[in-house]
Amino acid sequence: MDESEKYLFDVHGYIVIKGALSAEELSAANTAMDHHSDQISVMDNSLANSSPTLFGKTGRGNMGNMLTWEKPYCDVFRNMMIHPAFVSRLETVLGKGFRLEGMAVGAITMDEGAGGFWFHEGGEPIDPSRAYLYRNGRMYCGMTNIAVQLTDVGPGDGGFACLPGSHKANFPCPDDIRLYEAHQDRIVQITARAGDAIIFTESLMHGALPWTAKHQRRTILMRYNAGTTGESIAGTYTPPPFYDELTEKQRAIITAPHYRQPDKGSKLYKSQ
Repeated sequence: MDESEKYLFDVHGYIVIKGALSAEELSAANTAMDHHSDQISVMDNSLANSSPTLFGKTGRGNMGNMLTWEKPYCDVFRNMMIHPAFVSRLETVLGKGFRLEGMAVGAITMDEGAGGFWFHEGGEPIDPSRAYLYRNGRMYCGMTNIAVQLTDVGPGDGGFACLPGSHKANFPCPDDIRLYEAHQDRIVQITARAGDAIIFTESLMHGALPWTAKHQRRTILMRYNAGTTGESIAGTYTPPPFYDELTEKQRAIITAPHYRQPDKGSKLYKSQ
């Protein structure tokens, strides 16, 4: 991150990376989704949490297991998880040795009239694996997400929205705000062009507004965490079946959580 991005991420809890994907990468990702469109699972309206302001004609669509797809359709997503536009920015907030959380590379789709997602997370009460902290000149994040937009998101279209700065809240958010029934003017819907990416800390209160555009919303969602932290591993870690197909850099982020020796500011640690 450059100095402007650091400032905006610290203040707002997110930044938008313009033109993160090339035209070729964007085309390959959409082609892969088109080829596997029969795997989209459309939900009911449960994510609206009974809020009349978020309820829609249907729920959103989910698609997963994209890293396991046959070649060449998996390649764009395997490369996306360590995309040069993302790695240095993730290292800024998660440190070196960050890992892909739960091998999670999935897609969210919304067709016209699809309902939204109630606004979840926030800085208080603190959730240690998802918290945000600034200390000694740098940011420390728990789970951090990247939402890559494969289609345009214009003003009023709906989709990803958040309450900027809520990752540093000192009080729990009232439920009427979470349900988008009060203070709606404080919620910001993030506009983006196809190929842009939003990187945000999970502790930012975020959700989705009902989708109103004629075209389909397509968002690739990738979740990351610090190398020492994992939310989705129980028991013995087993590498995925496609592990041998990955490059060294791709393998590096698909690991079990384990201790990484950080710089602790003393040469004494190096003598141990």
